[in-house]
Amino acid sequence: GLGLAAFLEYVFPPFPGDTVVVLGGAWAEREGRSLLLAHLMLTLGSMAGIALSWALGRGLMGKLRLAPEGSRLLGLQVGKLRRAQKLMRERGGWLLLANRFLPSFRSVLFVAAGAAGVSLRRTMLLGTASAALFNAALLGVGSVVCDNAEAIGQFFKTFRTASLAIAGAVI
Repeated sequence: GLGLAAFLEYVFPPFPGDTVVVLGGAWAEREGRSLLLAHLMLTLGSMAGIALSWALGRGLMGKLRLAPEGSRLLGLQVGKLRRAQKLMRERGGWLLLANRFLPSFRSVLFVAAGAAGVSLRRTMLLGTASAALFNAALLGVGSVVCDNAEAIGQFFKTFRTASLAIAGAVI
């Protein structure tokens, strides 16, 4: 279930994956389950989601190259998609490495990586490193606050605020 949740977060961004990860840490702690196994399942699910998102972007690469400037692809303006490609080519490594710490952008980054021609190997390496680190942190939070719903709520409020501030500063 944790692996599926991690996968869904990459292919269906509105899915509340972060919450599931924290609750997974709380569940593992409360039930005496292995946090290491939970982390492995989360990381494998993340890897599957990263690969699928990258493949979608790779499939768009040719269509984007041929699309007229004022048109739309998948509901997105072609001009904006081309700018995202350029940004991924210029700063893609850092963006992929930071992806899990960037709310609202993380799933789009892997589509952009595929569309920009970033190799699957590089995308997987950097994306997996970010996911593994982030998932470890959230599992740890869940295991520490397993019986404290208020602390979980406060964590996400603080995380959301900090993430948006960081994203704003990066933009």
